[in-house]
Amino acid sequence: MLPREHRLTSSRDHRDTMRQGVRAGGGGVMVAVRFRAPSSPRETSWRCGLVVSKAVGNAVVRHRIQRRLRHIVFGLMREGAVAVPTDARLDMVIRAFPEIVDLDHLRLRAEVLRCAQRALQKSSRKAEKL
Repeated sequence: MLPREHRLTSSRDHRDTMRQGVRAGGGGVMVAVRFRAPSSPRETSWRCGLVVSKAVGNAVVRHRIQRRLRHIVFGLMREGAVAVPTDARLDMVIRAFPEIVDLDHLRLRAEVLRCAQRALQKSSRKAEKL
């Protein structure tokens, strides 16, 4: 489970990240990232939210997918595989599509990592233009 400080808990944060963030998808997942201004110096550098709809499967399947995604995201962030600048605050939302059910752990991890890195690259290019 993700620690509380690393979870997107409000629907407003989810909505803002999905609408204002930069998205990249493929292979059963879509990742949206949005950089935000720090509200306090003790705030963590990243937060993550998950969207797994009923289209993915019944409750048992959806909860299994959520557990797998939480485990993957926490591992990627702890390892530093998703590079977040030290002074930046990142919100990330991962949306699962029905194809995700057929992916094994390694393939799912690779897809989440690839989509997150692409979204971060798009975000940095967008910031450079401004």
